[in-house]
Amino acid sequence: MSEQRPFHRPMPANWWAHKPYLSYTLRELTGVAVALYGVILLAGLVCLWLGADAYAGYQDVIASKLSLLAHLLLLVAMLWHVVTWFQTLPKTMPRLILHGKPVKPQSITAIGLLVAGVCSVALLAAVVALGAWS
Repeated sequence: MSEQRPFHRPMPANWWAHKPYLSYTLRELTGVAVALYGVILLAGLVCLWLGADAYAGYQDVIASKLSLLAHLLLLVAMLWHVVTWFQTLPKTMPRLILHGKPVKPQSITAIGLLVAGVCSVALLAAVVALGAWS
């Protein structure tokens, strides 16, 4: 009896130069940026729970130039993550039919980005209206 081994697709030495591999890797790395920003927000909540002095220290840290640069980089990574997520969405969902015609993947991406943008602006407006933004 011969032993059959599973097929392993050979990986090219310069895998990062192939667009599908590179874009997938970058997209997954932006997920790490999203998680990192969640940790930063959680640290703010913990400092708020610990009291006024701890929260003032947290505000001093996030107001530094290095922190502002990090937040800018995290914002860019999060925007990339959102855009690529909505680009991936039509490829992974069942075909959407409206009025007997299939909806174009570009339309699904555009509508998703539009809704995400409108929700973000509405949330920012609510925060400003409540006076929580200083």
